[in-house]
Amino acid sequence: MTRQLSETTVLGECKSLSRQGTAVQSFSVFRYAPVSNMRSVRTNALILVFLLAMAEMLLAAAPQANHGQTEGDLEEGIKLIAAGRYIESLAAFNRFKQSAPQDSSPYFYSAMALAQAGRMNAAALELQEAVRLAPGKLEYLVLQASVSSQLKQNDSALAALATVDKEGSGKQLEPAWLKLMAETYLRLWKTDDALRVLALLSERSPKDASVDFDRGKVYIVTGQFELAVEALKTSIEKEPGHNPGAYFELGKVLYQGGALEASETALLKAVEQDRNNPKYLSKVGTVALARGEIDEAIGHLQRAETAASAFPEIYFAMGRAYQKKGNRVRAEEYFNKFQQATTAQRQSEDKTQTVDRNISRGELKLDEGSVTEAQSFFEQAAVADPNRWEPHGYLAEMFLDSGDLDRAYPHLTKMEEIDPDSVVGNYLMARYSFARKDFERARTYAERVELSRPANSELRGLLGSIYEALGKKQDAMREYEIAVRLAPGRVDFQDALGRIRSQEAQGKPAITKP
Repeated sequence: MTRQLSETTVLGECKSLSRQGTAVQSFSVFRYAPVSNMRSVRTNALILVFLLAMAEMLLAAAPQANHGQTEGDLEEGIKLIAAGRYIESLAAFNRFKQSAPQDSSPYFYSAMALAQAGRMNAAALELQEAVRLAPGKLEYLVLQASVSSQLKQNDSALAALATVDKEGSGKQLEPAWLKLMAETYLRLWKTDDALRVLALLSERSPKDASVDFDRGKVYIVTGQFELAVEALKTSIEKEPGHNPGAYFELGKVLYQGGALEASETALLKAVEQDRNNPKYLSKVGTVALARGEIDEAIGHLQRAETAASAFPEIYFAMGRAYQKKGNRVRAEEYFNKFQQATTAQRQSEDKTQTVDRNISRGELKLDEGSVTEAQSFFEQAAVADPNRWEPHGYLAEMFLDSGDLDRAYPHLTKMEEIDPDSVVGNYLMARYSFARKDFERARTYAERVELSRPANSELRGLLGSIYEALGKKQDAMREYEIAVRLAPGRVDFQDALGRIRSQEAQGKPAITKP
């Protein structure tokens, strides 16, 4: 449902929170899955991609970023990302945004940091702004596609990749970004596209073992196991000393084919190179068990047991091992743990599916204009999982738009509890506080948003209203001027600016209706 920007007051315009609006005029309650469900999606390759591409991107951004301001904050943030200090880097990028609010670079790098920290929703928000400010940056679109795919927004991811692929423009990308592009295509089950990008990457980087590794993973997905074995062996030949992923995937394929000895050999190499990886330990234990090496199997599985709640198959393999060893008591103990863990996992998945289904239905009803039905679905989602941010976000926005502040507040406080740093959450809380005439509190939340969204006209208009209500006419005038500059077509911003200038000239107190 798109809300029309036709209201004449500043507050009316600040209320608009269209999910389909532009970042200039509105914020959005995004249709994104929760980060907690993304555990198995993110890959270690992602950080490598960022670090490899970092220098090129900084050089590309430098001419745009130079507005007579120091780039020290931008460089500091990039160094913090490289050091793995992702959240710390955000403060440096926010400082740079203040000096160059129309520069896309700090939004892009903030998205990198947030993606690596696992905060995919926040990363998507930063990318939305980066792409708006620099729509021609192919790297931005690749990262946006990756984040969208991890948030299960497949249509958005494919649209971004289609833009990159248009007329072969993807060939301009550095190898690091081609890797991320291929990985994203594979996540989207677009295996032909993944192989196409990998072929291009192989031409550009023929000695890169990770290209063959990725090709092997694609062949596994498509069931072409002989080709997978060939690609994985080629990867290992190019990089035998540190290639645990290739050894692991090779071991799995060989195990499926019944080559137990060769499988165990490959898996032991994977464990040797990544000693505490529970997936590797679990698989080599399973293969050892299949070969009748009971004590060896138990040894591997015990090392992986601390991760068994996330990988219940470890409990099951332990139960089988003790069963074969003749220890029925221990076997039964592990089989019970397996059942409990799988039951808990299934219940969690069922709850997630129920919430996702209700959110999707609510979004559909919003798009159809059926607000009451949409509200019902979002309420069901919020009850099913009170710790999911999205249904609370939709409900808070809907109640604010209808003026039902009492019903909006519980959802706003829950949103803040779940994600206190959410740009959307803080913006909605600023709107709520302004409507309650708690102008100081509204100012606190709005200024918090301004740190990371200085170029958002909707926010600057709201800040103008807040400062005007607080009697800070000069600050209000500044914010309205910025809002007009960012959105010159907004008549309400122009009217507000004209009104306060006139009142200032006449020496009259400003009046703002909450």
